[in-house]
Amino acid sequence: MSRITSRESRVPRILVVDDMPDNLFLMNGLFEDRYDVVQAGSGQEALAIVMGDNPPDMILLDIMMPDMDGYEVLRRMRQHPATANIPVIFLSALASAEEERLGKELGAIDYLTKPIDPIRVMQRVEANVRSSVYTRRVDLLSEKLARHVSPESWARLFHGPDANSISFEEKQQTILYAVVAGRGLQEERDRDSFRAEVEWLATRHRGNVDRYEDAACVVAFDEPAACMRMALDLQNSARSLDLRVGVHTGICEIGTFRSEHEMRCTLIGHETRLAAKVAATATTPGSIAVSAETYALVKDDIHADASRCQLTEEFQDSDRAEVCLKPPSSPVRASR
Repeated sequence: MSRITSRESRVPRILVVDDMPDNLFLMNGLFEDRYDVVQAGSGQEALAIVMGDNPPDMILLDIMMPDMDGYEVLRRMRQHPATANIPVIFLSALASAEEERLGKELGAIDYLTKPIDPIRVMQRVEANVRSSVYTRRVDLLSEKLARHVSPESWARLFHGPDANSISFEEKQQTILYAVVAGRGLQEERDRDSFRAEVEWLATRHRGNVDRYEDAACVVAFDEPAACMRMALDLQNSARSLDLRVGVHTGICEIGTFRSEHEMRCTLIGHETRLAAKVAATATTPGSIAVSAETYALVKDDIHADASRCQLTEEFQDSDRAEVCLKPPSSPVRASR
């Protein structure tokens, strides 16, 4: 994937958990100008957010709540690798040394007592949130590359001289997520041929292939319309396969690093997973499912180029896909 320059930024996301609306209002007022503040009024609601597609970068967590106390919320978070390292600051009316000791033993990075000192809370959050965002991104990059680079290259990158090459950027991208279902690509030569077609089409439409994905071909685009044109060309050229394509637009996190003496990039974070969920809603072989975010940007282009596809379904109950495009009845070859 070629290097991408950031044009837009994803602000850190903070989850505030408290069963008292006045406390939620106060914390939202403190941080809404700096962060993306999400609120939860119970432990169960907090866990649902933490386990969702867009987990927070930090949690400010009350302890005494009726359905599930903050200690239990943190215990359950620590049981799952995907949420185990999200930093938690306890904000509690429980002021004893024993309560604070228990909170720290469970893995909280700080323990602040109520009534809170707004300046102190802001200082503690500021001191931890940026480093926690970077640590989370490094962990995601490390886990992803461990499956795709040699152990020697991985060690050089995360524990050796190449560590200082790691950087992260954010920008809006439109992601094409293409997967062949069933037994369509059992032979290695078939897989190589399909990936070669994806590479060629990505170059033709100025997309950036992410070569560090396991289960699908992933291509990122600056321009949503260019992504749709590639999706339609791929739909046409892979008509004999059980191809499902998802197209989604969002603010993507991009990791840049040195590997084998070259600077390379890969997408990290949840936007690729969202594109995969969009692809899963494709209804028939060869279909292209388009998220609501992308459809809002390209619907005029889609309807203007109706000869290349058939708008087969507008989803009413899907939280991810807006429309699904079926292949035309006769093939239209993309000229090389």
